[in-house]
Amino acid sequence: MPLLEVNEDQIHVIERGSGEPVVFLHAFPLQGAMWDYQLDALGSSHRCLAFDLPGFGGSPPPADPKQATMQRWANLVVGALDQLGVDKATFVGAAMGGYLATAILRHHRDRVARIVLCDTRARSDDAGQVSRRSDQQQQVRNGQEVASLAKGLLESSLSSGSMARPDLVTYVHALAEGGTPEGWIAALEAMKKRPDSMLVLRQARTIPSLVMVGELDRVSPIAEARSLRLSLQGELAIIPNVGHLPNVEDPIAFNEALLAFLNPGAAEAEAVEADVAAAESTEADPATE
Repeated sequence: MPLLEVNEDQIHVIERGSGEPVVFLHAFPLQGAMWDYQLDALGSSHRCLAFDLPGFGGSPPPADPKQATMQRWANLVVGALDQLGVDKATFVGAAMGGYLATAILRHHRDRVARIVLCDTRARSDDAGQVSRRSDQQQQVRNGQEVASLAKGLLESSLSSGSMARPDLVTYVHALAEGGTPEGWIAALEAMKKRPDSMLVLRQARTIPSLVMVGELDRVSPIAEARSLRLSLQGELAIIPNVGHLPNVEDPIAFNEALLAFLNPGAAEAEAVEADVAAAESTEADPATE
């Protein structure tokens, strides 16, 4: 799990497995470890790289949070991939990580083999969203503990069913404990300054894409996912009965959809085998209708 330096910025990466590279970009205010279930599922067939953005997880806080932008982060991730010998990868981004995956598509399109956008949106922040993010930044500057701020954000992200699972709630809160005040301020700055990306997505329709969303997501609801899918002309996977963090709330369903996208041939082969088995079963039982 190296700490890499790119243009005076440092970024921590969790690496697992070998094969075709898949890069995971985390949501706010979590860290790369939010993808642990996916790294376990894909590590036997893919080279999985989960990054901690500056000030989160194992990455040191940025020296000047005001300088944070999605473009700077995109350059940071791509610079780290250069050091890791990765020329092209599938990028999987959740929420804020989806904004970053789109920024990589904007500024480094030649590095994107496929893109997976989870519970995110392409539009830039409106005035109300910018104001809320600025208020949060000020709260952090005034000494408000990020753990208490994270609690409200995370609990509004989870579905009611997930909120009834104390172990899951505790786990998600633990994922947010690695955030520093500087990291929070930088992330909020990068998110509120990000440009609209609808045109970027429309221009990337030749790149295989998957849009994923929790059925009960209130932060980036299904309507946003359908808009992304329409722009990209890609695939859409709705994970039932979960909220804004489907990869954590129902990792089995999430992993099945992700692997089906990454390995379409394997999914088709399994479907053919299932059809053959069903046909043989029908032939063996003439009473079956």
